Amino acid sequence: MKYFRRILLVLNIIAAMGLLLSYFAPVINPYKYWQFGILGLMFPFMIFINLFFSVFWLLRKRWFALISLLVIAMGWNAFSGIIGLKLPQSSDPDDKAIRVMSYNIRALSKLANYPTKSPKENKEKFAFFMEENKLPHILCVQESTMPNIKFLQSSMAYPYYCRYPGYNSNTAILSVFPIDNSGVVKFDKGNGDCVWADINLDGKIIRFYSVHLHSNTISIQADTLIKIDNIEKNKTIKGVEGMFQKYKFATRVRYEQAKKIKKHMESSPNPVVICGDFNDTPQSFIYHVLSEGMKDTFKERGIGFGTTWAGNLPGLKIDYILADPSVNVISHDIYRRQFSDHYPITTTLLFQ
Repeated sequence: MKYFRRILLVLNIIAAMGLLLSYFAPVINPYKYWQFGILGLMFPFMIFINLFFSVFWLLRKRWFALISLLVIAMGWNAFSGIIGLKLPQSSDPDDKAIRVMSYNIRALSKLANYPTKSPKENKEKFAFFMEENKLPHILCVQESTMPNIKFLQSSMAYPYYCRYPGYNSNTAILSVFPIDNSGVVKFDKGNGDCVWADINLDGKIIRFYSVHLHSNTISIQADTLIKIDNIEKNKTIKGVEGMFQKYKFATRVRYEQAKKIKKHMESSPNPVVICGDFNDTPQSFIYHVLSEGMKDTFKERGIGFGTTWAGNLPGLKIDYILADPSVNVISHDIYRRQFSDHYPITTTLLFQ
């Protein structure tokens, strides 16, 4: 029994050190030390591991519980990125409040999984969901197709949209307000893309971005590894190594993409709102680059766990809405509906 406790203590110390190092992930460039990107990605899991050890030792009345408890306390501010403790305002302050949704729809491919009689019924189910939850004034989508856009326009009455298929762009912005100007932020490499639109909100021009940063492309490998019948030592080690190498490449590509977007945002003559799938957690350098000087609507008005990924890697928050600091954030909601491998997120904003 004593030997078993020693093993657990060593594992506890390793987990605590991992969590402690992950606190530095947002400020360490992944180009130099990509391993910190991995620690940032693992941040939600390391919290739960350390909580487990804390409870385990407390139940046994051991002072070892302080190891994880102290490390958790040291990074308390970092938890606001994944756990929301802010209640929304009781009601919209006036009719000038704007609802904004960001949604990686994955070409609406998951609608085929719904047990209804036809694709048409599935699309109607999705349209009903959107209407039921107050249709957003501005909808920023990622991984969309032109048929998706036409469906969203026709079923939800969005008269304005911007998308650049010639640029091989899968992001789009749909709006009930006029679009005065629009364009793309071109990336040198990677599979992500970004479009922007200057939207006229009754005389006030706001620049909106719909962003999809380079994917990690590890979800299929992760799905394979977590299946019990595939857990073989050699396969698992090679699979994990492959995932790390993909993440190493992906996080560096995302950093270059994030720099381009940030530079474009800083040159905007109008206040900015950026929506999208960053493919990285709040405890990442990429999030730090894009969110600096912005309001994260989840941190401002989110409640509960901020998970936005609906796949087999639990606890991941990789979708965001970041608003200009002058904006009043009224609410932030995450809808746990699996029309995609992401959950849609919505915020209500009041522009001063």
